[in-house]
Amino acid sequence: MHDVSDTTEARPGTSADELGESYIWEVVHDGVTVESGETRLGEAHPLTGSTAGQHYEIACGVFEQACDSAVEEHRYEVMMARVEERTEPHPVTVVTVNLRYADASIAVSMTAHPRHRPITDTDMAEYRDYLEWAEEDHRRFLEQKALNDETFDLPWESTEEDWTPDETIDQSDPRLARIAELEAEAADIRSEVFDPDHCRELQFRAEQKLRAAQAAASDDDTAAERELAHRTERVTRWTTLLAETTAAYLQAAALDAEAAHVRRALQSDIQPAGLLSESS
Repeated sequence: MHDVSDTTEARPGTSADELGESYIWEVVHDGVTVESGETRLGEAHPLTGSTAGQHYEIACGVFEQACDSAVEEHRYEVMMARVEERTEPHPVTVVTVNLRYADASIAVSMTAHPRHRPITDTDMAEYRDYLEWAEEDHRRFLEQKALNDETFDLPWESTEEDWTPDETIDQSDPRLARIAELEAEAADIRSEVFDPDHCRELQFRAEQKLRAAQAAASDDDTAAERELAHRTERVTRWTTLLAETTAAYLQAAALDAEAAHVRRALQSDIQPAGLLSESS
């Protein structure tokens, strides 16, 4: 549960249509904007997928997700820090979601003070079980992929190769620009999505919460039905994001592989010339 407050404002003498279709959204943690963007009413929101046509309805969806994410991500970071024996991060104490009209004036503002549940020994045991499960699941994924591509590399781990010193390369060689272009595109693709391990971990926890909700549900319980629907939606969300993220990282890996291929070709052209100059 969170302590929540919200405000809505409309400019005097304006109708919903006159407010304009474009709106600005912001997610703020402890006074710092961590996510923002500009979208139009009726278009799918990048965080929630909502196509609502009212500012308040959009804000509610973003606000719910922002609060859940602030709590869940902090919990994940704390448990990972304990596993890795690092200093634990500070929790987010205030979450604010703002929706602004196109002129930047406030349409809706919602604020919450998240309550972070203590992480127990049982929680940590379950998390370590998850890490073992994820490692095994990943191993099976790689084995399956290797059946179709023996040269497959784990796409979200660095596979640095030896690189010929810059002074030995003709800087006018167009292959240098091609390598930089491919590697930059791969980096851009990775930056656009979550880390696959993060998605896999949150999918696992969402499934755990869904099972707990199913076990606690009883017939003719409206609140339980809403909770089940919410938990099912969260599982669907992280399952979808995991698939999208994995596909993106595989696409980036393909670009890295192409860059490596061009780089090897460039090196093979340079090395004989270097050997020739040494022999002379």
